[in-house]
Amino acid sequence: MTTTTIHTQDQQPAAPDHPTRIFAQWGLPHNVTPRFGARLIQEHHRLHFLSDRASLVGEWQEEAIDRLEAALPTIIKELEAKLLTGELDAQRQQRITIQHGGFTCEADTLGSHGYVYLVIYPATNMDANPKRKT
Repeated sequence: MTTTTIHTQDQQPAAPDHPTRIFAQWGLPHNVTPRFGARLIQEHHRLHFLSDRASLVGEWQEEAIDRLEAALPTIIKELEAKLLTGELDAQRQQRITIQHGGFTCEADTLGSHGYVYLVIYPATNMDANPKRKT
């Protein structure tokens, strides 16, 4: 099964039998697709994931989504460790990159004092392709 997320600025469906799909894109902006973006809530050196502050962009195979779900808790723990060492800092904007389970995660607080923004995408070019503007 393939999951596709469609961006739209228009409030009207493209065709009468296609429902309108409008969503907020969460996480760090990136030009790779497919990707997963999220805004985590930072509480001291802990990070909390809220599913309503996350989005999948692009086409994802069901197996890739399962691998992402399995890898996400470990990625979050690695980000919490970066908070402890100061490599990820709530007061300073600095993008960091970690690799886990076949995924690349880029994260930054953007100096937000309470949030960590991230983008996760498959680590290999066979699974992730830069978006092309036409």
